[in-house]
Amino acid sequence: MGTPQSGIFVEGASFHHFLEYDVTASRQDAAAAVRAVLDVAAGSKVNVVIAFGPALWGSLCPGAGPDALRPFSPIDGKGRAAPATQRDLFVWVHGDHHDDVLDTALDVHRALAAVGTLALDERGFVYHDSRDMTGFVDGTANPKGDDRATAALVPEGRAGAGGAYVLTQKWVHDLDSFRALPVSEQECVIGRTKPDSVELTGAAMPPDSHVSRTDVKVDGVAYKMYRRSAPIGTVSEHGLYFLAFACDPIRFDVSLQRMFGVAGDGVHDRLTEFSKAVTGAYWFAPSREDLAAIGG
Repeated sequence: MGTPQSGIFVEGASFHHFLEYDVTASRQDAAAAVRAVLDVAAGSKVNVVIAFGPALWGSLCPGAGPDALRPFSPIDGKGRAAPATQRDLFVWVHGDHHDDVLDTALDVHRALAAVGTLALDERGFVYHDSRDMTGFVDGTANPKGDDRATAALVPEGRAGAGGAYVLTQKWVHDLDSFRALPVSEQECVIGRTKPDSVELTGAAMPPDSHVSRTDVKVDGVAYKMYRRSAPIGTVSEHGLYFLAFACDPIRFDVSLQRMFGVAGDGVHDRLTEFSKAVTGAYWFAPSREDLAAIGG
């Protein structure tokens, strides 16, 4: 199996930078720019992960797979929408020091500026003890240890093995409305206790809580994904840059359908009443070997 990009699994970074590009350059120029980004990553003090939208990956590596890679499709959930803002290239930079992360993000942008238009430029950070800005711990149920790779990576024997399907969404929170709820009601929205992130059980767990709608099993198989999201924002706008890796994009599809109330059971995720998705894209983060072969 191919070797995954190491930055996917490096946890504990305090600072993040998320960059999304529209690329209109020729295949040759785009490949040269990607190789320049790989050089930046190789010399950086921080972690760099590179992922490609379907059109650009198909142009750079035709026929390489993975088989299920496709653009993000918008979801209309009757007042709760997930827009599609599919772009061509995604770069995630993360590390322990803001200056090192920013320096690398600037170097990445210099390498790409001639071939692409920067469409999204967001800085992420750790909020208190790894909480979302709603005040709840984020990623409590994330896979641990070897289970991370099982959830995140295309398995051996399939096209694109060692790479990962990626979902990104920028979410903007209505914190005033959410915080106006009593804490007990906030816990019902999320499906966990607020102080210590204990999952609600039995009758205490609402069927429309965030946990209920996103903790999914299909035919007995847990549709886990490996989440690497980070809080983002300023005084005027704040929320979450949702970032997740999966072995198959069906895991994203099922979760999103259940969140936005289009899964056929008439139930939506109550968190969508307090947070709005404003971007949405699918990507492929190739193995290190597949990255090295670009333009070869």
